[in-house]
Amino acid sequence: MPTFLPFRRAVKAHAESQAVCALLTGLTLASFAVGCVSQRVEHVSPAPVASPVRAAPTRGPELPAILPSPNGTAAAVTDPPRAEPSPASDELTFEDPYPLDARPHSANPLQAASDDEELARWNLGGTADPGNVSSPASFHPGTRVVVDAELARHAAKHARESARGRDVERIQAQARSKGYWPFRSCFEAGQRDKPGLGGETRIRFTVSAHGNVSAPRLISSELRNAESSACLVSELRKLKFSPPPARRVEVVSSIRIWPGDAELPANVAATALPIDTSSGFEPATVRARAASKSAELRACFDEARRRDPELWGRLALAIVLEIDGSVHRVSEVESHFPNAAAARCVAATLSTVRFPSVAGKPFSFVIALRLAPRGAAPGSDTNADPPSPSGVAPTPAERGDPRTDH
Repeated sequence: MPTFLPFRRAVKAHAESQAVCALLTGLTLASFAVGCVSQRVEHVSPAPVASPVRAAPTRGPELPAILPSPNGTAAAVTDPPRAEPSPASDELTFEDPYPLDARPHSANPLQAASDDEELARWNLGGTADPGNVSSPASFHPGTRVVVDAELARHAAKHARESARGRDVERIQAQARSKGYWPFRSCFEAGQRDKPGLGGETRIRFTVSAHGNVSAPRLISSELRNAESSACLVSELRKLKFSPPPARRVEVVSSIRIWPGDAELPANVAATALPIDTSSGFEPATVRARAASKSAELRACFDEARRRDPELWGRLALAIVLEIDGSVHRVSEVESHFPNAAAARCVAATLSTVRFPSVAGKPFSFVIALRLAPRGAAPGSDTNADPPSPSGVAPTPAERGDPRTDH
């Protein structure tokens, strides 16, 4: 006879199993009976449907499948999550702090100019906003320099001589290569003192048969700062051309210079002296205190990156300390980080740090964080050789810049 158990479907037991189970009475009858029946159980299959073709169910909302998780609880299995923008965790680096107005600088003026261009680019950063100054493809952070050379007018009658023409071509090529950074440094020094739109400076000079420059004379200049023009004449005098021309040649050089799209970093003393720690300011200790808030600082940038995946740049903050090392004020200096919310978040986080007291007096220093572009290596190599000037940057006219230099 069938035995009914508390399952959704009835089961049928063999006679032998029923006889054994019938003799058992008393303790745990129901549970033991289940064990007996399970020795040889045949599930009753439901009757086949009339047709093997099932009607397609109405498509409803997709629900996640439920699978057991390792801890024994049910876990929902859904579609793979959408890829989120990479967090800033692996792309955020700290620069060594330095006293306010004492940013470390290379003693080599050419290397210093290269470092300043890199710093200017980082200080501006980048964003997905097409209206940002760094977004156009024509953006160029550094100063633009274009150098041309031609024979002086009274020597133009010799221009038909092929040897003379080759001499001028070599002079122009070497003036571009050897004069790029010196000429650029002249202009940038003047820009910091008296900013202007740049322009053309024409200088007449003689190149001897030994390749030396003599008698350089300023013909005209559109530069706003007269010291910059005088500097160009002085730097041109220092050039030496090799191989030299076959005989002395008089040349007129046109040096056209325009400011870059990024603001020049503040001028600092061109020294490579280490930071003075005699006052009690220890950059490594200060950096470690700031890094203790790494999780919160990264969260600031992560939140900004969720809204703007292309965000990157340098955020430099001036921190004013009280005599006990507590933070009196935090403000952005040097940089123009392209996300104000992230800058405020970082400033608020660093304001909670207790830094070491510096000789028991109020003290101001700068700490900078760099958020690298997505997929780029963290930080940057500030000790690299100056970039080659072989690729001349486009002039404002070539870029369609409406500004003029007059």
